[in-house]
Amino acid sequence: MAWLYRRLVSAGEVTPRRLVYVLPQGSLAEPTHARVAEWLRRLGCADEVDLHLLAGPESQNGTWRRFPERSAILVGTHDGLLSRALMRGFADARAMAPVSFGLLNTDTHWVFDEMHLLGPGLPTSERLQSLRESFGTTAPTGSTWMSSTWGGDPTDGADVAAGAPLAAVRRIRRLDPDPTRYVDDLVDALGAAHLPGTQSIAVLGSARRARAVHGALRAAHPGREIVLVHPYARSVDRQNRAAVSEEAGRDRILVTTRALDVGSDVSGRTLLTELAPWSALVQRAGRCNRHGEHLDGGDLLWCVPPDGPGPDAGVAAWLDAHEGEAVTTVDLFRARVEQGAASSRILREHDVLAMFDNAYGAVPADASPWVCADDEHTVFVAWRVWESGEPAEDEPQAARGEQCEAPLADVREMPADRGVWLRDPVDGRWRHAVADDLRPGTSVVLDAARGGYLPEVGWAPESDAPVPSLFAGRTPPAIACVAWVSLDRHLLETEEEARAVTAALPGLTDEHREAVARAARFHDLGKCHDVFQAMLRGGGGGEPPDHLLAKSKAPWNNGLSTRAYFRHELVSALILSNGEHWHTPGLDPELVTYLVAAHHGRVRVSVRPAADEDAQALLGVRDGDRTPPVAVSTGDHFPGQSLDTGVFRPGGSWTPQVLALRDRDDLGPFRLAYLESLVRVADWRSSARHDGPTAGLAP
Repeated sequence: MAWLYRRLVSAGEVTPRRLVYVLPQGSLAEPTHARVAEWLRRLGCADEVDLHLLAGPESQNGTWRRFPERSAILVGTHDGLLSRALMRGFADARAMAPVSFGLLNTDTHWVFDEMHLLGPGLPTSERLQSLRESFGTTAPTGSTWMSSTWGGDPTDGADVAAGAPLAAVRRIRRLDPDPTRYVDDLVDALGAAHLPGTQSIAVLGSARRARAVHGALRAAHPGREIVLVHPYARSVDRQNRAAVSEEAGRDRILVTTRALDVGSDVSGRTLLTELAPWSALVQRAGRCNRHGEHLDGGDLLWCVPPDGPGPDAGVAAWLDAHEGEAVTTVDLFRARVEQGAASSRILREHDVLAMFDNAYGAVPADASPWVCADDEHTVFVAWRVWESGEPAEDEPQAARGEQCEAPLADVREMPADRGVWLRDPVDGRWRHAVADDLRPGTSVVLDAARGGYLPEVGWAPESDAPVPSLFAGRTPPAIACVAWVSLDRHLLETEEEARAVTAALPGLTDEHREAVARAARFHDLGKCHDVFQAMLRGGGGGEPPDHLLAKSKAPWNNGLSTRAYFRHELVSALILSNGEHWHTPGLDPELVTYLVAAHHGRVRVSVRPAADEDAQALLGVRDGDRTPPVAVSTGDHFPGQSLDTGVFRPGGSWTPQVLALRDRDDLGPFRLAYLESLVRVADWRSSARHDGPTAGLAP
């Protein structure tokens, strides 16, 4: 609310455009997202402030990147958001990573809820903010960290005692389940403690134990409503469970993981929790008689999990010392319990600089050491029905709605005959996943006939029941380009969009604005190449015009390239590199050329040939290829020329030139990525000018 007031009312010019609200990994962000949506609606701000959910499969929704000048709130979990701020976003397309990096580190205010539950993400978030301040950003970018536990003088904070919820009590009682019948003992204890007409909550430290307790409760109490709530479910099931969990006044038992620790408003008279870090335990205790609705108080039951207390022995000691006592929220807030810090790799300046290179093969390969613990890594799983037992070659990648977030360890443990498939990140072909492929955020597809998911449970690797597939089939896009767009027109329109978007954004220097505009003017020069022109005209009809094209018209926009890996933006950069006639005083031509090369996120710092390309080819461009002359209506002329990719190869001048830009005092990694993001936004918008519905278009 404070950000919203400053952004819209009191200090809009100095308040970052984006608010990123970060919940700890494993949280269900849907309730927070829904609550913010309701606030915006009631305040009449829904049309003025965009709202986006970036959690679970929805973390792959990239619509938030298209309007960097608009005020926006992003709600998500720290694994997806912090990894994107490091240009190694979990489930973020590698080619889109620079845009995420540029926007999340510029003109953005980060709010981290329950900082002590972020694991390695906490020191990383602090260090990243420090690096933004040292490298510099185009517009103000800040961070706020919040905690429900008190870190000051325990005698302070007396003024927080007002209000019924803070005075609500819960009685502490320890359970000591037999490790050999752990689940059965918990089920017996929950059954005995549950008071008819009220809600009870059981919080388990792992999804596997939560599934086991849920199943055992349903077997022991067939007439009682037992609901399992955790983040490992497909989007529609996640949303439904999040909504169901918020419903008050139900006689039921909720079985959950840390999914409801932060961001939910659920309350139960009885709450059972496994031992957890102090911040998590305070959050869970706050869901026991949360609103003081049970005047006789609630019951907070706790136990040590089968694998022992681990680093939370101090928490156990505090709970034992208060056995049988009725404690208030204020008591918990004021308690001083040592919280063990998660071991993590310290994010250093050279790490951020190294991750600026997003090429395949660049190191480090992913950001997980700086974001989350090894046992918290997740992947995204979808299910398809295959008569042949494997995907067809033209089968599309799984859509967000098909996917379920799942523990990486569970997928790695799957037997080989379950068949884990993915699209090769380089050549795009379907193949079996190998161990090195399975990294945080990887998207894989399983054979639906072999199980792994139950609608009422979610991710269930032990199940062999066939999974209902949500694959909608191979359907043409509903929206596509519906005109033959000339190269000249597209270049002019992209420059128009670039000038419009940069004029609406603060902090850009005149040189930066002009560099973005010129890069937009020249970004697609490489589409003049015969290979690209043949592809645009290769759809088999539509009578394409004779002039150079930038876009083909649906439904004749299905032409295929005759060269694998062909990147037209590499040709664009080569055309600019081979002449100085387009240079302008006061404007760095190397910056413009970089922004042109980088506008699809694939030709940036290091440029590597595909493994099966011969020595004369680099990303489909062959030494000796000739381009035709290109004239732009702005008066710019580029003569036909022979291409030589040597400048981009190892030992060439390209990579040192880009690194020099990255390290320039007036640029740095954050500003440079932000500028390339703006070129891409301009390209998207100019392309969208010619988009329309494809329904009814005759082939």
